[in-house]
Amino acid sequence: MNTLSRRALLSRLARLSAASAFAPLLDAVAAPADRSFTPPRNLLVLYHPNGFEPGWKPTVMNGELSLGPTLSALEPFKSRLLVTYGLMAGIRNEVLAHSEGMTSMFTGSLIPKSDAYATHPSFDQLIAEKIAGASPLTSLELGVQSQVGFGAGGNSSVMIYSRAGKLQPEDDPNAAFRRLFGQAATPSELAQARARRQSVLDLVRSDLAKVRDLAGADAAAKLDAHATGLRKLETRLDELSMLQCDRAFTPHTLNGGQLGAHERFPQLADLQADLAVLALTCGVTRVASIQYANSVTDRRIPGVNPNVGLHATMHAGTRTEKATINRYFAGLGAAVLSKLEAVKRTDGTSLLDETLVVWGSEMAIGNHLKDPVPFIVAGGAKPGAGYFHQGRLLEVERQRTTRLLVSAMHAFGLSSTTVLGDLTDDSSRGPLPGASRVAP
Repeated sequence: MNTLSRRALLSRLARLSAASAFAPLLDAVAAPADRSFTPPRNLLVLYHPNGFEPGWKPTVMNGELSLGPTLSALEPFKSRLLVTYGLMAGIRNEVLAHSEGMTSMFTGSLIPKSDAYATHPSFDQLIAEKIAGASPLTSLELGVQSQVGFGAGGNSSVMIYSRAGKLQPEDDPNAAFRRLFGQAATPSELAQARARRQSVLDLVRSDLAKVRDLAGADAAAKLDAHATGLRKLETRLDELSMLQCDRAFTPHTLNGGQLGAHERFPQLADLQADLAVLALTCGVTRVASIQYANSVTDRRIPGVNPNVGLHATMHAGTRTEKATINRYFAGLGAAVLSKLEAVKRTDGTSLLDETLVVWGSEMAIGNHLKDPVPFIVAGGAKPGAGYFHQGRLLEVERQRTTRLLVSAMHAFGLSSTTVLGDLTDDSSRGPLPGASRVAP
């Protein structure tokens, strides 16, 4: 089988100046001392279309979260989940629900007409501006047949926006891999890149030692702390180069028509999940998203009427058909969490411990209801150490989804953020009450 290897990330890291090699990445190896929670290192955003059929709400039995049939695939991770119930989407006009839902879902941006795009950046891009640091890519947008079939290319098929405008997801895993890793590096090229990187670290270490000799006691203590951080950074880079990134990606052999075939959806979903996890593992980016289809998609879902698309089914299908679709997407989310958890660091933690997963939909159900919109937060720190209070159901009334996104931004240190986009009323302002385990 033909395989593509990964790109030598070290060659990029080695070209960084001493300052850029040290300062931007140091925040990833040590949480600020004055914080009572461990901030996430990465962000992964997941989207599935058309919400959940009523009845998906978990229950709480004897103080323990019980997920029920719809979310049963997530059972292995229930202690790592914050499931919210009762949030409202940014939908004003029921006729425009699909386009308004998609454009406002992660941006809080309200569109003036049916074919308009969001005019504010999405929360993930604001987080990326803060944490991207030396990562080769500021963010990575992946799609699973998001730009094929009904709705392709319109505002109901785009959910991520930068300050410059829409960021359309890449639906082809092979193209996404080429963007991530380019041409493969040989072992000798890897060794040369590692040597160049080491020379940069040695330079920083030498400069710190020289400055320390001239510094007073207080400054010397701070420099010692920087030296400790440098050693942790070096260890992290060794993990990336020697352990975590030595893996291959097996490309698909599908032609253009096959990439849009309904029956290929599960295969492509799995490949894009692998790529998102690989990119975060290797440090190519610290912010990624996976968009499964789009708000008015005609994609067929396994186990449901093969002659009727998802959008039409969520409007007028049977409750059994809708529940089958819901369980399918819950399974995709569980698969992503499993892939994150499977990547282990040398200290026993996992990529899921480093990665905050924010997973939501654009409306409550495909027939244009704006609440309760399903949103789930997972991972981001060791259990009990993160910003979010997980392993529980959080019920709210008359609160916008953007409040949960503001909470996510606070988890990444953007604590001055109070609103997103145009949603600035009391139901949209500030972090979501009850979501955080950290005292205000």
